[in-house]
Amino acid sequence: MRAILFFVLTFLFSANMGAQKTIEKPNNLRTQSDLLTFKGLSFPEGVNGEIFKNLQINFQIVKKNQVEIQHFYNKFGTHEFTNSSFLLKRHINENLYLFAGPEAVFGINQENGLFESKQINMFGGVGYEANPNLLLELGYRARTYNGTNTTFGNPVHNSFMLRASF
Repeated sequence: MRAILFFVLTFLFSANMGAQKTIEKPNNLRTQSDLLTFKGLSFPEGVNGEIFKNLQINFQIVKKNQVEIQHFYNKFGTHEFTNSSFLLKRHINENLYLFAGPEAVFGINQENGLFESKQINMFGGVGYEANPNLLLELGYRARTYNGTNTTFGNPVHNSFMLRASF
């Protein structure tokens, strides 16, 4: 009985000593807060009731691939403009990336509640993030659906776009 007790205690003692020798190494996996980021911007209401707001939600799938949801809202007088897009981004290097995705754009007249314009676009391009406060994007927008009821005539179906965020 003493021999069995001696071996059990020796095993438990050596297991505890061995466990204390190993040092935990930090995990190289990203935390959930690193994978999912939110950015938003809202300016104070203007003199004539102008409102501008935007929201971006980014989700890092793997190191170089990212999904982004963007929403922009503008209000000028009695006209509202809302723009929502879903982007897939592929980083070429740390600052340069390609992006593509669909976009829905709605123009609403607040006086009568009717849509002045409804558009569904597909767009893609290249972006450069110089630092977290400066972003430049150059792309091509192909309009796939256009239900515009404005007096400005038919807008251009396909267009180049340049966006900057600073």
